[in-house]
Amino acid sequence: AFIRPGHELKQGRYTVGIALGQGGFGITYIGYDNVLGTKVAIKEYYPSDIAQRVRGDRTVMPFTNSDGNFEHGKQKFLEEARILAKFSDYPGIVSVRDCFDENGTAYMVMQYLDGTDLKQYLNRRGGKLGESESIQILMPVTEALKEIHKTGIIHRDISPDNIFMTKDGQVKLIDFGAARQSFGDNKSISVTLKPGYVPEEQYRTRGNQGPWTDVYALSATLYRMVTGNTPPESIERVMDDSLKKISEFGITIPPQEEAAIIKGMSVSAKDRYQDIKDFIFVFQLGL
Repeated sequence: AFIRPGHELKQGRYTVGIALGQGGFGITYIGYDNVLGTKVAIKEYYPSDIAQRVRGDRTVMPFTNSDGNFEHGKQKFLEEARILAKFSDYPGIVSVRDCFDENGTAYMVMQYLDGTDLKQYLNRRGGKLGESESIQILMPVTEALKEIHKTGIIHRDISPDNIFMTKDGQVKLIDFGAARQSFGDNKSISVTLKPGYVPEEQYRTRGNQGPWTDVYALSATLYRMVTGNTPPESIERVMDDSLKKISEFGITIPPQEEAAIIKGMSVSAKDRYQDIKDFIFVFQLGL
């Protein structure tokens, strides 16, 4: 399904290289900006369950029974690009440089990041990190979330595989495909699931989502980094909360930090920090 390396997009502005990976809704390629002379990442909208490409052809064709889902998804893909473009100046967020329609689909041109995601980094480090290193890694992400939340947007998909660490020491929050405006009709946004990192309100199509939703996912990510264990799914904790405290793993961290992580992972949204700033404050005191 990949475009062959060497094909050009946007009237020769960009050259497509090899594919870096494919998810359910898109393919990411390494690319080259022929005007600026720089490497870029090119993300192509390609929902493999409702569309296909004939081998050797660049055009993406939706299946006849897709019932408009392909076009709806394409508009959401472009919406993701516009969301990211708003935050291109923030160091903790991957920047978008361009987006356009072509080949029957849509493309997003992003800053090329050379490095690894946090999930792979943890695997290389034996599965877990010390408390101090974990907090320092996540600080750029928390600062980015503060700015995102000010505009009424929530990320809704924070997890180790959506936090990227570059070779030159930058930490970036990536993949805003699930991001939505949290203000207004925040009880009817679609459900996105990442087991272990998803609060219970995201399992419900009418769940009340807001900054507290990202607080849960961020707390769960920090819990995973420090303990080496993915938290139990929040929906299972509703009836029987089996979440272990960090100290139960034989790991010692400052009590106020452990309490903050557990509070951030409260099953009930009203029991969590409602604002990311309040969550961050606890850890900034210890740095």
